[in-house]
Amino acid sequence: MNPDPQSMPDAFGRIVTDCIEGILAHQRPDGAIEYDPAAPLAYPQQAIMPLAFAYAGLGPDRRHRHSPRLLDAICRLGDFLTHWHEADGRIHFNSWGHDVHTVDQRLVYAWVEGLRLMREAGADLPYDRWAAKILAACQHLVDHRLTKLMGVRRFISRVLGTSTNHAALYVSTIYRAGSVLNRPELCAFVLPIGRALAADIHPDGYWEEHGDLLRTGGPTPSYNYLTHGGMALLHAWTGEEVFADAIRKSTAFHEKFSYPDATFLELIDERVRHDLVATPRVWGLFGFSGSPSGRGMAKIHFTHWLKSVLDRNAIAPETLARHCENFLYWNHGPMEPAAFEKPVRCAFLALPAALFSRDGWSAGLSAMAAINPEDPAYRDNPFALDRQKLFSVWHENAGLIVDGSHSKNQPENSTFRASSSYATDYYPSGGRVYEEDGAWVAHAAYKSFFGEVRVKPLSRDQMRIVLAVDAAGNRGPFTAGFSLARRAAKIVGLNGRVVDLGDADIALTATDLGGGFVYGSITIRGPQTMRVTWPFRPFNSYAADGKSKSAAWQVRVDAQLTDQDRSAVFELAVADCGIGPEADEDASNGDLQ
Repeated sequence: MNPDPQSMPDAFGRIVTDCIEGILAHQRPDGAIEYDPAAPLAYPQQAIMPLAFAYAGLGPDRRHRHSPRLLDAICRLGDFLTHWHEADGRIHFNSWGHDVHTVDQRLVYAWVEGLRLMREAGADLPYDRWAAKILAACQHLVDHRLTKLMGVRRFISRVLGTSTNHAALYVSTIYRAGSVLNRPELCAFVLPIGRALAADIHPDGYWEEHGDLLRTGGPTPSYNYLTHGGMALLHAWTGEEVFADAIRKSTAFHEKFSYPDATFLELIDERVRHDLVATPRVWGLFGFSGSPSGRGMAKIHFTHWLKSVLDRNAIAPETLARHCENFLYWNHGPMEPAAFEKPVRCAFLALPAALFSRDGWSAGLSAMAAINPEDPAYRDNPFALDRQKLFSVWHENAGLIVDGSHSKNQPENSTFRASSSYATDYYPSGGRVYEEDGAWVAHAAYKSFFGEVRVKPLSRDQMRIVLAVDAAGNRGPFTAGFSLARRAAKIVGLNGRVVDLGDADIALTATDLGGGFVYGSITIRGPQTMRVTWPFRPFNSYAADGKSKSAAWQVRVDAQLTDQDRSAVFELAVADCGIGPEADEDASNGDLQ
């Protein structure tokens, strides 16, 4: 990387200004912002923050400063929010089939910042009416979400009733509303809770979502960007060391456990699946800017995110609100490459998991125990996925190849599974991760057998994967396999057979495909017992019915193992195409889980 420190944070401000016309094009006659009638209505209303940012003339481009057209749009959006929010600050909307009637803390925060920016810009707006609904929403959060957390020192879902990122955003929203609306009692109430949450960061640098006091739950990298962002806001506003220490640790975590394109390591995340379009997160990038390598990491996140943007008029207002923050709270200074940019590296968690890179390849390995299915607090929670995979594979020219995303109550998504007398055994119970003879290894104990993954780069474009079992307490047979990140609309056997990936279920053998197949830019060869199936329909934790859209379906590769034939060898080869994943033309319409 050849960083240009002068481009940051102006790049954040410029993208906000460039997208204002797109927001205005999606404003309804009633003032609301709507991009997709089927999507939750709460999220695009955060447009009030980027609209106010542009009206105030912030950022390097002041073309919208004091625009009468923007003032009218903001006034109409503010009127919609005032009427939509009930007397107690709640709103009612549909979220992918879930009937939601609550305070949306992200929207309330954006409204607070929109009010502040417009007031400071001297606009004539009904601030008292806005403030009344904002304060009612804050009081509802205090009464129903935060009073029970007074004195709590460990923040986990069984205590919170929701996820850690929600708590961070409750706290930052209420603190900011108290500051902006001159209600110091709100700041005084919420700040001790915020300090306790900051101090509860795991030594590895993440906030645990689903876990216990023994910290066995592990990280949720995707949502930790949100928690990190909330803590970074509190540091920007208060300057307190407890928040500074938390975001230093969080910055180090994300530096270590991201792929070189800044996408998060999905294998260790038991909350969120890999995004179909694989975009880096942009929440809280300003929070990374406290160090040279953190600034370098933030720039890589933004650069790769921007490359994924096909239509600037379609960028979600919630994302633009994050870039307003990234501009407003950026810490200037020199840049250095992030840890995940190093061509050779290894990073280990305290729990048995690691991320390795070498020769253009990166691989995540994990033997972390699957605690969710055995914990009644999380067993039936659709947002608590079940750890069931031991590895993932990423390549510099192809992006994610072997998808380590977890699912829920789907044994067919596991690295290993076997029938036993009591149930299908497919949840790892623990183990270790290490490097040996140039291979990256995950050795996991299951209830009735041991499973081992060995991943070894052979060259810049070839890799060997060995999946093996030790049938210690189970005679098998065993199934060992992996899911492929979505790449193309067909597979082509090494014998030339073309198989279209449509709505029909497909099950093919190694013989059917000539010993292997080509999928996009990837060639996969496997043993005689190899089987290729389509489609694996991953569980969608965000839909009320749990069903995923067809664009999120995946190719599944596996092999049968027995006590006599305990291992299967797969070879991966990547075409030297120098481009990223070849997605289906409808891939952008999939479930971004």
